[in-house]
Amino acid sequence: MTKRRLFLTTLATSVALASTACISGSAEEPAAMPAASGEKIVIGTLANWVGLPAWYAYAEGYYEEAGLDVEIVNFGSQGTLVNEAMAADECDIAVSGMASVYALSTGMYKYIGDGCLTISGETLYGRADDDIYQAGPDENGVYGSAEALKDAVILGPMNTTAQMNAIEYMSYFGYGADEFTFTNLDYSSALAAFESGEGDLIAVNPTYAAYLAADGYVQVSDYTQVSSQDIIDAVYVQSEFAEEHPEDVELFLYCYYRACADMLANQDNRVAVALKWYVDEGLDYEEQDVIDECGLKSYFTLDTVDDGDYKLGSFMNYAANFLLQNEMVTEEDVANVEASIDNSFITNVKAWAGAQ
Repeated sequence: MTKRRLFLTTLATSVALASTACISGSAEEPAAMPAASGEKIVIGTLANWVGLPAWYAYAEGYYEEAGLDVEIVNFGSQGTLVNEAMAADECDIAVSGMASVYALSTGMYKYIGDGCLTISGETLYGRADDDIYQAGPDENGVYGSAEALKDAVILGPMNTTAQMNAIEYMSYFGYGADEFTFTNLDYSSALAAFESGEGDLIAVNPTYAAYLAADGYVQVSDYTQVSSQDIIDAVYVQSEFAEEHPEDVELFLYCYYRACADMLANQDNRVAVALKWYVDEGLDYEEQDVIDECGLKSYFTLDTVDDGDYKLGSFMNYAANFLLQNEMVTEEDVANVEASIDNSFITNVKAWAGAQ
């Protein structure tokens, strides 16, 4: 059984309990829920499934119930912008994607929570009449061949899961990261360039995959077909903020995972809250798009985070070592990522949340 399937099996058995965002208490006297400091907390995130739990908690009033004063700042779909805002000390907490590994490599932050879990949907698309797709699928359903991919050009945003997906795909056919061209374009620019004839393939997330499919382009691979490592989004915090306001960090995590649990237990409300937010943020979404997203993206809860095969920060460690192997970060960067992972906050939340 793969880790991904193991997680979903565990999740299915725990979601009823998770809907209350509680864990079992111990025989000892439970810890008390901390009090908020009253300081404003600015959360930088992405206006999609990555940031949805942070927004859901805001929309449903969980922060207010916990005494937190929270502002959500959205950075579209560009995790590098979240990194820049954190570096400029404009945000206290970040809920972001794989680009977080570069922020963590600086040694300036604490990694405090695992976020969205990708079930599938990080894909590569091509053209039905080109040699890559015409090579046909292999036994794993992956299209392409070493010959067809020689000198390939793949479009997509650098320093994201799109680039990792491209590297994993090319490695699947025996090519190193320096043996093909990855053209750095944000998702919307990459889409426009690809549809105008540029590039051989494009690496996209579910939003842009839907646009490509509607326009007649074809999927050649899903990340889950070429890699055994699950993609897990990040929750990290300014080290100074964590040291000065640990109670606020714990309360944020409590609200965040309460939102995750409620979304998993109540898909109708997840869809309603997500659709309104996405549309308000200017995304071209229909209700069915969000319903489809529910099958592609799952979430950790207090019952499943930092548990079993999913130890906190496992994907960030993997991503750092993956980038090191491809000569995109240094050994010092990798050490900083490993040192940033701090499960003390989630451990504390688990200790007192059972009393709620």
